Amino acid sequence: MNRLNCKIFRKEIAFGYLIASAFLFLSGSLHAQNSNTNNESSAPSQSDGLSLKDLQGLLLQNNPQLRAATGLGAAAQLGVVPARTLDNPTINVTPTTSARGPLALGAASQMNWGVSQSLPWPGKKQLSGEIAQAQANFTKEQAELLKVQLVGQLKSSWIGWQQNNAQIAITRVQVDRLEQIKEIVRLRYANNAAAYVDFINAQVTQAQLRNDLIGFERQGQSLLAQIATLVGETSPQRLKLQTQSIIADKSSLDLKSLQQRALEINPANKASKFALGAAQRAVELAELGTRPDFTLGLTSNTSNPPWGFGSTDYYNVSLSATVPLYYAYKERNLIDQAKAQLFAARDADASLEQQISLQVETAYLQWAQSIEQLKLNEDRIVAQARIGYRLALTNYSNNQASYIDLLTAYNTLRSAELSQEQAKGTAVQAKINLELAVGLLPN
Repeated sequence: MNRLNCKIFRKEIAFGYLIASAFLFLSGSLHAQNSNTNNESSAPSQSDGLSLKDLQGLLLQNNPQLRAATGLGAAAQLGVVPARTLDNPTINVTPTTSARGPLALGAASQMNWGVSQSLPWPGKKQLSGEIAQAQANFTKEQAELLKVQLVGQLKSSWIGWQQNNAQIAITRVQVDRLEQIKEIVRLRYANNAAAYVDFINAQVTQAQLRNDLIGFERQGQSLLAQIATLVGETSPQRLKLQTQSIIADKSSLDLKSLQQRALEINPANKASKFALGAAQRAVELAELGTRPDFTLGLTSNTSNPPWGFGSTDYYNVSLSATVPLYYAYKERNLIDQAKAQLFAARDADASLEQQISLQVETAYLQWAQSIEQLKLNEDRIVAQARIGYRLALTNYSNNQASYIDLLTAYNTLRSAELSQEQAKGTAVQAKINLELAVGLLPN
């Protein structure tokens, strides 16, 4: 074969590689598109699995930790009325007899009847009721805070599970790409244009991807177990969840408005305000401890044996009072103690407000950064990585690039696609953290 024929033969081989690679590339692309279409068409509907809203309903109904906290709030509320109600009156019966022995009652010549009622200084019972109400409100806000946190954990696990499914789908597409690469390597090797080690390396990379799939599946099972625990399901396998695409909220938010709203609605801050109110009322109640409490009594004497039931001989009305005789040792220290607790409650409340504002700011900055990173991935990185991979695939098919160049472009695209999905999950999670910092139930 002369030089001209060899040259033509090499061009034909190159052209054949180009045609083959183009065909395989298009086939792979169509396969990926068809896979996505099939996945979309087979995506579970409302009836095929539980939505996030369904899971939230199960959590609110079945979570034992939340039910316990809610029960404590209800129990605390039931203690408000008893706290502001007078103590029960005391009734006494005293027989008078000259007989001896355990059956002396039958020989009673007189019977003394009496009833007494304690009467605290005006305002004490009202303050006790207000303290009990503040404590009940505190307990309720603690339960509300727990609800917000649990719903946030549920949505985080839900987003993680959806993201894990997306990573599985991406990895499967990457496995299909490697099949395409393996076919091109096989054709090149058959024409003595590629080393067999290239084919082996493609197989090794494919095996690593399948191992990644196993890891993703295990992670998905772990996330499903977390969801099951939150909703009170003992068997994660019985949970069938809807599959949805992760969509990050890119709408603009105002930091100052979020911080102000957090101070208004955050359950932790509201609970702190109730604790502060209870401490203030406790000081007032301690100061009223220097005022006497009273006991009003009424007694009567009756005769006519054997039981003493007969005409009433006389009535007695009595009024007694407690005297704060040990003020220097008791009441004064109780007042100082209540004031110290009030000062501590004020400092704790101020510190909590600072913490909430800082948490909102930190969560806001992380969310803004995640949105910028997501936009960068969507607008530039992934698109450029796909172009680079297509060029590398074409150049390798035409013997204008090495397998290392193709593998580098492949890994770059793989990393870019996974990073894009990770960026979406990070942005959604950052929004959840921001909502939790504010004190909102995650949407």
